[in-house]
Amino acid sequence: MKDIAAYLDHIQYSGALTPTVDTLYHLHLQHTQSIPFENLSPFTGAEVRLDIASLLEKFTVLKRGGFCYEQNTVFKYVADQIGFNTLGLAARVRLNVPDEVVTPRSHMMLLVEADGEQWLADTGFGGMSLTVPIRFVPDEIQTTPHGQYRLTRTHDHYHLEANVKEEWKLLYLFDLTPHYPADYDVYNWYVSRHPSSHFVTSLVAARADQEGRHALSNTQYSFYPTGAEAEKKQLRSVNDIKETLENKFHICTSGVTGLDARLEELIAEK
Repeated sequence: MKDIAAYLDHIQYSGALTPTVDTLYHLHLQHTQSIPFENLSPFTGAEVRLDIASLLEKFTVLKRGGFCYEQNTVFKYVADQIGFNTLGLAARVRLNVPDEVVTPRSHMMLLVEADGEQWLADTGFGGMSLTVPIRFVPDEIQTTPHGQYRLTRTHDHYHLEANVKEEWKLLYLFDLTPHYPADYDVYNWYVSRHPSSHFVTSLVAARADQEGRHALSNTQYSFYPTGAEAEKKQLRSVNDIKETLENKFHICTSGVTGLDARLEELIAEK
């Protein structure tokens, strides 16, 4: 497991490397607090590669983050190295989508076995990411360090929902069809390259910490303290955005080619 040593050091995980629920829980928590969700690569037109070597370098050497395929591909690899039995899945995102609109299977997450149970692990759903895995049991409200979640089931489909201001919001729906790297390569190309993709046209970032969640949507930075009202700030310059990415999301922006020009375009549009 030498090739994951840099990853473990990066997320500041020094616990046991045995396939138990405790290991899964703390790996997941440390990952989501250390590796930010961000789309600077598609936003600036850079290639998003999903091979493990490229991803580990991006996270641990370049001090960057990524979106679901990057985040969960690495998390699956690390879990597999430790000895967990994992299954890649794909979901249709439903958050803030009208009922009549059919969405593609554009989101990656994982089913993981630990201590005789199945767990839903998802380190890459942006500002609503699970920060710890939840038991794969329908109709059970599960409390995490960053909110309550539950799984519901309709026929062969499962729904992940989050409690937002005392209202259950549907995040995504999925079934248990196995998905493989070849599937994610196709999905990743569309999400990171298609001209109409949200990740190509907009800037997003998210990171959880012990106090709450940080979120960036284009030029608006928000912080959602646990149990308190959100704090919002409009960013009005390229330096403001880059400093926020660096200080709040722990994203190194210095090596991102073309970022300043894209940020100037973004500000001009607002």
